[in-house]
Amino acid sequence: MFAQPKLTICVPSRNRQRYFQETIRSLLMNLRTDIEYIFADNSDDPSIMCAFMAEIEGDPRVKFLPPAEQVLPMVGNWERCMEASTGEFVCVIGDDDYVDPDVVDLIEKVQADVPAVEAIAWSRLTYNWPDFRPRKCVVPVPMGAYYTQVPRNALYSSFFHWSHAAGHPNCLFSVYHGAVARKTMEKIRAKFNGRYFEHPVVDFENTCKLLVTANTFVHVERPFSVLGVCAASNSGRVHTAGRMAEMHAQFMSEIGRNIDNDAYMKDFPFPLFLGNTAAIGMCQQWFKYTYGYKAPAGWQKNFARACALSCSSSAGEENFDLFVAGYRAAVEAWDGGAYLPAFQPQYRTPADTLYLGMVGKTLYIDEDIAGVGTPSELFQIVKQIIVPLEQIEKLVRENERKSA
Repeated sequence: MFAQPKLTICVPSRNRQRYFQETIRSLLMNLRTDIEYIFADNSDDPSIMCAFMAEIEGDPRVKFLPPAEQVLPMVGNWERCMEASTGEFVCVIGDDDYVDPDVVDLIEKVQADVPAVEAIAWSRLTYNWPDFRPRKCVVPVPMGAYYTQVPRNALYSSFFHWSHAAGHPNCLFSVYHGAVARKTMEKIRAKFNGRYFEHPVVDFENTCKLLVTANTFVHVERPFSVLGVCAASNSGRVHTAGRMAEMHAQFMSEIGRNIDNDAYMKDFPFPLFLGNTAAIGMCQQWFKYTYGYKAPAGWQKNFARACALSCSSSAGEENFDLFVAGYRAAVEAWDGGAYLPAFQPQYRTPADTLYLGMVGKTLYIDEDIAGVGTPSELFQIVKQIIVPLEQIEKLVRENERKSA
């Protein structure tokens, strides 16, 4: 009988076999045995991944979930990953992403200082696969070396208040590109309708539920994973307004209905196809409507401001104009246009040159550094630059030193 793995890494996938296979190869190159891998294929053609997985079926760390008789919605594919997992902690990544399996050592280090930890968030790198390069990009690399416990109340307030001046809330806590204790995921299932995942915006749904279920959160400055974007990614397509209708139709088809028309959206006229800001707002709206939670007063103004900032990140002026039109129509229809004054999008002309170097505690590097071609290869380069895992320390504030 094998001991319980410290961590289960789940990788759900659909119709992106080339990236899925590369992600699997990258993960399995690490030979540590205290990890369990769940690879869940939800593709239309089962033969591609079944043939690939036959080559590694002898690896005792791996559980492969082939396609079901019918295509599952994304929620269903995530749900069966969680049901199949056995690790003490669980992490989910996309099939075009990467997470360092040695994050297990981080979990153990944090547990030594904070035994009650339930959710660990770390910084994430970003990487555009070579087939998705709408413009030249740099990779921000956080160079911090500390981890710290974060109060739940502060996280809840910031996340639902949209008080962070950006197009999305500043909260990384989720089973997606984070580590959540199994016992906490089981609490979520018991507390919320007998399921781990319910809403199609699965990553931020998990954030909503974590912030009202878990008690002990730890944030780590150092990166341990890479958010990949490929040509087939939803996150890749949302930057281009011309492909939004395609993505929207495909997504709703897989769900089996148009969730823009769900009851909880009656007083929140922000359709999913407007992009990530609308999608996160929709998920929060569903959570508040379904389970009766409240957002801090004044969140609506901050959300309208976030919509404007989201428009400003558009790829090119034509896309900017299309997104502004879509968001403006939604803001105008929301509470009689009460929050229009906060919606002030400004187009940002792309810089002629990109800065490479240090700004504060962040190092900006070329995403083509050393000719890397995958998220894993990028991480292996960055790993030579950032602080070694064993040197990461708990941040002790001055008032804590005085009281020690």
